[in-house]
Amino acid sequence: MHNKLKFIRNVIYKMKRSYGLPIGYYQVVSHDVDPSTGEKTTTYRKFTINRAIVLRAREFRSFAYDLAYISANKDFTAGGFFDPEDRQIIIDASDVSSDFEPNPDDYIVFQNEKYGVSDVYHYENNSAYGFIGRKVRGEPITRIEERMSVMNLTHEVEVSIDDMLDRSVTSVLELVSEFREVP
Repeated sequence: MHNKLKFIRNVIYKMKRSYGLPIGYYQVVSHDVDPSTGEKTTTYRKFTINRAIVLRAREFRSFAYDLAYISANKDFTAGGFFDPEDRQIIIDASDVSSDFEPNPDDYIVFQNEKYGVSDVYHYENNSAYGFIGRKVRGEPITRIEERMSVMNLTHEVEVSIDDMLDRSVTSVLELVSEFREVP
């Protein structure tokens, strides 16, 4: 059993090196509704995974019947074709905290596209988590941005003294702020 677990960990490590890309994994923590205004507030928890195994998208044509056709088999009902896009995503358990518990209500943001979690798989001994993510089209993406601020403060003073009473002081204070998005 120990050799199999070691083999699985080695395979996951090699796949992370070959197919590892940054993703954001979002979990819904709570939904709060203000009774006086009816405004709904959703709280998310974000896990930033720097090297998740993201496999190629699988696109296929699918057909779904209209609900009226299924329920009563009436005339003049129709269905529709649609093209879902599914991705397999594997997250190493060492890349998330120990209280990480995935569920199908979560979603993943990969390359500014949202994928709803449709299936969750637990690997042996919770060494990794596998997901089938279906691309969500037309829905706004709620992201939690992390930014790192770097500030450089430079103060230059130049003084030239001609004699004891005549001084020329030039002072320049410069503040440079640079923002970088942390994936």
